[in-house]
This record gives sequence, C-alpha cells and structure tokens, in this order.
Amino acid sequence: MAISTGAAVEFFGSQTTLNNTTAAVSNNAFSVAGDVNSWANTDDAPQASMILLANFSVAPDANSSINLYAKLDNIEGTNDQDIPDANFQHTYLGSFPLNDVTTAQYISIGISLPNTVTSQDYIFYIENKSGQSLPLAWDLFITPKTLGPAA
Repeated sequence: MAISTGAAVEFFGSQTTLNNTTAAVSNNAFSVAGDVNSWANTDDAPQASMILLANFSVAPDANSSINLYAKLDNIEGTNDQDIPDANFQHTYLGSFPLNDVTTAQYISIGISLPNTVTSQDYIFYIENKSGQSLPLAWDLFITPKTLGPAA
C-alpha cells in the first residue's frame, strides 16, 4: 500500500541513551535521580518511543511490568516537579510489560510528553513491579516523534 501525499505519518528525531545506572532497582522500588540522565526535548516533540533494556538474573513474575514516570524540571522558572516515589508517583507515562525470562528484553512503548515549556527538561524514573530485583545492566532509550504530512 502506498501512502498518499498529505497523509499523516510519524517523523522521528534521534535516539538518546538515558541511562547512567549506578545501582540495581529492588522489587517495589523506584530508581534514584542519578540512575538516568536528564533529557531536554529540544524538538518540542509531543510524543516519544521509549525502550527499556531489562536483563534479569532471576526471571520476573509472569504478567509483571516496570512503570515509567517523569519529573519535569523548570516548569515555572527554575521550579521543578517533585521526584516520583511510592507515596507520590505524579507523572505516569506508561508500563513496560515483562516476559518471565532471564535473557535480554528490549521493550518499546509509545508515550505522550507533557511539555510545559519549550525544550522541556525531563528526568525519567522507573518503578520495578517485576517481583525480582532489576540488576545494574538496565537501560532506557528515548526517540522523540511527531506527526506530519507525507511528502
């Protein structure tokens, strides 16, 4: 099937590796601020593709997930949102469904980016709901995307 001129298609920015992992993430715990590098949405994209690389040494529970949250920085001048935690998750972006295996899993989800300013700064956090500890080798990747007319 050929896509007709003017039809809505996705356009993708460059993928960025976000991880700066300094520790494993225990079951039912959140990652910490130093685990993921901040990311500036310099394209002002309204959406993104997020990929989680998960390498479990013990298989996660069947039908479990890792949840993705964001802390938006500089939303009012230099004021930031609160850091998500078990008592206040705040900006939920989506969940990565997990397979109950110990091989590397690359899991992709599409998310909306809640921009409040141009070039919004984000710090992403994960919440491990896998039933197991997520070892040090996990990683996050982001690719901004938008819709536009096909040429």
